[in-house]
Amino acid sequence: MCKEVSIIMPNYNCLEYLPKAIDSVLQQQDVRFELIVVDDGSTDGSLEWLKTAEQKYNQLRVLTQPNQGVIAARNRAIKKANGQFIAFLDADDYWYPNKLRKQVDYMLANPNCGLTFTNYQHVDTKYQEIIDCYSYWPEFAAHRTQNNGDYQPLHDALGLLLIANVIGTSCVMVNKDIIERAGGFDPSLRSASDWDCWLRIALISEVGFSEDITMDYLMRPNSITANKQNRIDAMAEITERICTLGNVSQTVRRKANARLLESYGEMHRENGDLTTAISFSYKAFKQYPHKRHLKHLCSDLKRLAILRVNALCQV
Repeated sequence: MCKEVSIIMPNYNCLEYLPKAIDSVLQQQDVRFELIVVDDGSTDGSLEWLKTAEQKYNQLRVLTQPNQGVIAARNRAIKKANGQFIAFLDADDYWYPNKLRKQVDYMLANPNCGLTFTNYQHVDTKYQEIIDCYSYWPEFAAHRTQNNGDYQPLHDALGLLLIANVIGTSCVMVNKDIIERAGGFDPSLRSASDWDCWLRIALISEVGFSEDITMDYLMRPNSITANKQNRIDAMAEITERICTLGNVSQTVRRKANARLLESYGEMHRENGDLTTAISFSYKAFKQYPHKRHLKHLCSDLKRLAILRVNALCQV
């Protein structure tokens, strides 16, 4: 029987989280799906656990590869997928029950829509709620409506997504034909390949979203995405590429560049280099006068002044 959805889950040493993630997939009702897990050279017993689960669940297919990273794993699974649509779920995240059905129905009814996404909840390692994604991004506030979780088009999707990466990979569903036309995930990027892929899809198709919170995103302190220098450098490359390819207004370009400057400032702030953080915060505010940039600038200036006063008092 033809599958509606192929669910793609890369795994690298996530044995601790795999049972919860896979169980959340099996709880999806009224959807014909296959679950493709690509084990990326795990050494923690994940593959053995997956092989046992594959014998138990006929929806599960396990692929293996030497450790090549998440981009290679996702691209390989896309080629093997049998579904009309593809949904992504990272091995340390998990869905709420019945996440898929509404998403499939919207995309079937809107064939020009190549990608849909939902809101999601950030949780810590004890699964305590931190903040939902949409609330984290004030830039997204103008697009939010009280629509009882129904899907709707995201207007000026390319412009918004350049400014605010509001899409979480594990809540995405794409049309397989569209993501293949867009080129899948770019293996030349060292980070942010998911954001790059969503932007390239937004260049060629419509994008839809829902207010529903459909999954929990686990904030692990030692996750791969913690390498901020690589991620920000990749974001700069992606921003330049998309602005060249797409019809992007000067206002959006300024806001996107301000976001990059803000990100560099955050990285230096976390590394304790307040002088450099202040420089980037000032440049971000100059590009796009936003209260968040001003708040960071004032806070850094205050902290730097206190540190210098304390240093003088110790002389």
